[in-house]
Amino acid sequence: MAIMLWNSTYSVGVRELDDQHKGLIHMINEMHYAMNQDKGQEAISSIVEQMFDYMETHFSTEEAYLQKFGDPTLPAHQRQHEEFRGKARDLRQRVRQQEFILSFEIVQFLSDWLQNHIMVTDMKYASLLAQKGVH
Repeated sequence: MAIMLWNSTYSVGVRELDDQHKGLIHMINEMHYAMNQDKGQEAISSIVEQMFDYMETHFSTEEAYLQKFGDPTLPAHQRQHEEFRGKARDLRQRVRQQEFILSFEIVQFLSDWLQNHIMVTDMKYASLLAQKGVH
């Protein structure tokens, strides 16, 4: 059972970016499901690798839109992306060193990113992209 379902409140109005954001929700749900099946530790490595795929694809796509349309918040946005990258690199290193990572730590990090970055920071560019006719 999913703990998060996509709904219009998560939408920035750009299909490509929304589809990528849906991938984040999928990771949260996948990790939560694994935890409920007592397989959280088994799923961590896969989720961390999915985070890398997400950040490389999504961040470059999003930043390209913001640069193309001259969004003045781009430098601050990039700094937040770099914070995510840093956390993902730290998690990957910990996985590779076979350190114990709480499954909940992954769910919490991704959920916080959804609530604090997508729902706040990303929503700030939604009107700019809509004005530019990006859907």
